[in-house]
Amino acid sequence: MNYFSLIAFNQFFKKKFGITVIAALSLSLIFLPLAKLFSLHSSFYDLGIFESIFYRIAQTPDVHLSLAAGHVHALFPIYGYLYSLFPSSLAPYFLVGFQGILLALPALFLFRRFGFFVSFIYISYYPVWANAFFDFHFDHLIVPLLFVFYLALLDRRIVLAVFCATFLMLVKETLALQTLACGVFLLIITFRNKSLWHEPIDKFVKYKLLAGSLWLIIVGGGYFILATHFILPYYGFVESAGFHGGSAFGWLGNSLTEMLSTIILSPHIIILKILSTPGKLTYLVVAFGLLAFIPLFRPLLLIPALPMLAIAMLSESPEHYNYNSHYMAGLIAPLVMAFTLSLSQAKNVLSLLYKKFIYPFLYARNIISRYSSESQEVLLRSSFYWSLGFFVLVGHILLSPSPISRLFWSDKVWSYSWQAFVPTKRDTMIKSAMQINVPAHPKVSVTTQNTLNFSHLAHRILYLPFPLGINEPYKLIDTSNQNWSHFLSFIKTGYKVKKNGIDRYADYVVLDLKRPYFLFDRGCHWLYGECHDKDMETRFLDWVALTRTKYDTIFEKDGFMILKRQ
Repeated sequence: MNYFSLIAFNQFFKKKFGITVIAALSLSLIFLPLAKLFSLHSSFYDLGIFESIFYRIAQTPDVHLSLAAGHVHALFPIYGYLYSLFPSSLAPYFLVGFQGILLALPALFLFRRFGFFVSFIYISYYPVWANAFFDFHFDHLIVPLLFVFYLALLDRRIVLAVFCATFLMLVKETLALQTLACGVFLLIITFRNKSLWHEPIDKFVKYKLLAGSLWLIIVGGGYFILATHFILPYYGFVESAGFHGGSAFGWLGNSLTEMLSTIILSPHIIILKILSTPGKLTYLVVAFGLLAFIPLFRPLLLIPALPMLAIAMLSESPEHYNYNSHYMAGLIAPLVMAFTLSLSQAKNVLSLLYKKFIYPFLYARNIISRYSSESQEVLLRSSFYWSLGFFVLVGHILLSPSPISRLFWSDKVWSYSWQAFVPTKRDTMIKSAMQINVPAHPKVSVTTQNTLNFSHLAHRILYLPFPLGINEPYKLIDTSNQNWSHFLSFIKTGYKVKKNGIDRYADYVVLDLKRPYFLFDRGCHWLYGECHDKDMETRFLDWVALTRTKYDTIFEKDGFMILKRQ
């Protein structure tokens, strides 16, 4: 059932052409990241981390390994099992390809429900592409789950909607807040159902909404507290519980109470913080501006997005408000659905503006006076949808890595240029050198440059980002002595079993001076094949020089090198 007419757009946007465009963009969304992986343009952060953990889970299933990435990913064991079903050389393609399919799937949902225009808007929306091309993250699961949540609600399939919202928290512990927010959203529409449906709902549906909302609020809030205050501090590698105390949110207070007090009692501080941080303003412009701010016509539909939006706006950690990363995944479905269900209102507002300011000008010049009122309405509708579609497409062309974008045909961004998707003889040389010179044994440790990730390197117990394990040993944590009874004791008493650690140096170091320089996850503003942060460049090259004093170079060619511990 359509909630607005898109006749004008569908008349101009012919069926075959529309399907071709949407299909081409969808296929690009799936296959280009695979090509990027094949041409050695993936990264340690975060595909390499996940590959290493999936490999270790497949070898020795253990709950603590699921927390090695710093989050509570309840789906780690399932993905680890699926990862183990593929040959080691093909397993990473499963991860990236399946992620692309799940991100492209909503285009089909929206096409069947709302037609060409909405499907085109979704598949052109830049945050979708940022998630597909940012290697691999569990966050991509948020997108189809939330779309099914909204579409199920429109069909009054409350149980399915509640299931999808509950499943969110299993993706990552922070998404338990989004589960809770979905519960708040259900609670509101229970009593304000006209905000979602045009017809009144019966008592049975209202009872299901109320029960579902209470379930999501209790389970989401409970799981968030359990994960951040107990699971992560015990099984993970963090000492403090929750968000407080960390560098990202520590400015709000030293406890959860202080943080909430700052947010509630001093909102002006937060507003000033946002306004004084250009990256946060850019984040908002990309998220809302690329949809012409139309989602703001239906603010209630944005409630499920509020936790992720709050994290981006409250955090002092740049990666949380980086619009080029997976942290926008939680906004995509709420914003696109609010956009979709607000089109009629937006068109009416534009119609009023046209009639008040533009029509008098056109009438005065006898441009539209010869058209009937019905023809003028059709012209207005077609102008609205065409101009809106063109606006979103311009954003796509400016920012995305698709074949119709400016960055694809430029060498400005290393991971978005067409060269990132076309394997070269040099890539083949590097792959061969790593396979020949770095032993495949899982106990052989490797440190690699962030932008030089390869499954042959990742499939081992200790896989590190440069320069870890070079000048000082890295402490490999063994938590095999921790079990569920110890965890229950920790909840009751706060006592944590001591972790056993083994000091390990990197046996091999793999570097490439012709790709972006990184120290850990911090890059050097690499544009057009050059480092534009000279301080970072100097520090990186100093580390390379230090590494050469402690390691023997066993392979070096065209800026690529493999070094072995002396």
